[in-house]
Amino acid sequence: MKKLILLYFILNLLFFKETVSARFINGLEDIPIFKEMKYVEDSLVLFDKIDGRYVSSEIKGYYNKNEIIEFYNQILPNLGWQMSTNLIFKRGNEILEMSFSENSGMVSVIFSIYPIK
Repeated sequence: MKKLILLYFILNLLFFKETVSARFINGLEDIPIFKEMKYVEDSLVLFDKIDGRYVSSEIKGYYNKNEIIEFYNQILPNLGWQMSTNLIFKRGNEILEMSFSENSGMVSVIFSIYPIK
């Protein structure tokens, strides 16, 4: 019986880890993905340089652009990002910039992080 309980907890832990890791933007592990948007394969660009990191990653889905913006305007300050201007946030020595494109109802969001100069 103890082995069965242990197996149950191990399987739940593995399942929970899979679902949690899939809910964050690839390359930006502390920024959640909005609802069921999907990561765009091969969109991650990452450079780690002396002056800081340069990261770009993209997600897409059939959602309202304003709803996505509202979500990130609410969530990013809780993660330490301070709004600088529309769609641009600062945290420490980094800037997070979001850019949007829409095509036939599909909204793409590109997240770019780069050092403050």
